[in-house]
Amino acid sequence: KSRSSQKIIAKAPKQDRPSSNFNVQSLSFDNMVLTPRGNGVLNASVKYTPIAKNFDKTNDGKIVLRRIACDIVGATFKYKFFPKLSLPFLKKKGGFLDFLYMDNDIRITRGNLGGTFIHFRPEFLEKVMA
Repeated sequence: KSRSSQKIIAKAPKQDRPSSNFNVQSLSFDNMVLTPRGNGVLNASVKYTPIAKNFDKTNDGKIVLRRIACDIVGATFKYKFFPKLSLPFLKKKGGFLDFLYMDNDIRITRGNLGGTFIHFRPEFLEKVMA
């Protein structure tokens, strides 16, 4: 028989895709990336600052960001039932993120190391994949 704590862990929902969640009020975002089999999760917390010279205004006054300065302020790794590990060596300052395209459903960005990231809102992805 398994212990009750193992049964609780087994019922926890398993993440099935990476995510990136922006919090505009706190000027931060959290990234979650999965290991190839989905057993491990790497989380990174990032603080960002809009760069004043890299934005435009539309005719109706909306601000369109082009680049934000990013500092990784925290990172953790969790694998299966093992305890969460803090990864202080992943904290980095001085990065940036360029917004290549953004609308209400899709965001395409490029990081300072050249990685291109495409993010969809979950509802939009489910609708497109149906």
